[in-house]
Amino acid sequence: MLKFSANLNFLFTETASTIAGRIKLADQHGFQAVEIPYPVGELIDVAQAIKESGILISLINISIDNTNDELKYGSTSIPGEEKLFQKQLNETIEFAKTVNCKKIHLMAGVVNKKLECEHYATYVSNLKEAADILLANNMIGVIEPINKYAIPSYYMDSFAKASTILKELKSNNIKLMVDLYHLQHICGNFTKTLEEYRDVIAHFQIAQVPNRDEPDSPGELNYDYIFKKIQLFGYDDWIGCEYKPKKTTVAGLKWISKYIKEQ
Repeated sequence: MLKFSANLNFLFTETASTIAGRIKLADQHGFQAVEIPYPVGELIDVAQAIKESGILISLINISIDNTNDELKYGSTSIPGEEKLFQKQLNETIEFAKTVNCKKIHLMAGVVNKKLECEHYATYVSNLKEAADILLANNMIGVIEPINKYAIPSYYMDSFAKASTILKELKSNNIKLMVDLYHLQHICGNFTKTLEEYRDVIAHFQIAQVPNRDEPDSPGELNYDYIFKKIQLFGYDDWIGCEYKPKKTTVAGLKWISKYIKEQ
């Protein structure tokens, strides 16, 4: 069964400036789950919105430093920022516990060319520590390859790199997040990629390519085919709607009913 969650970095942003406000709108428009960034400055409000609505948080991004251009995309792979990563991980876990979220996106950060050779060791070391902490809290972490057009110099920029790192970690609770928008830009070949990484995939996100809009928009990806393959794959967790509405969020939600009715 296909289950869609609203990514609140992208949806309902035109009508609500806060994460708590977007949670309420997502609930009003039929979503049963949402994906959110770490809600700096509104932890209490978000927890209250979750409690009042009964909506689930299917994924939360690790806390980041939005004031620093070098750290606003995460610190997991950044040499010299290990203590910052530990702090961000711990505070994200504590918040995730309050809202019963079991999945955290461990954002890698961007490459400092002067320290490029050190990123791998830092990334693996931080992920190993994260694996133990997450396991103790009955949570999993996910890593996501992001294409160079979306975030230039992002460290985790390929599925081959993600696979190498996951094999080295040998952890059951650090897994792969597959955003079909990024996959198409990075390597394409959805079917074979799904087959190759099926044992480590723990989350999917969707958007059309190249414009990152609604899945039913004209573009490179055939979501009728993709959703059938995801179902055959046996994935039954939430699929994150991480796209930019062409007009408004509500106007662009009609596509969901097609796939819900078909089930």
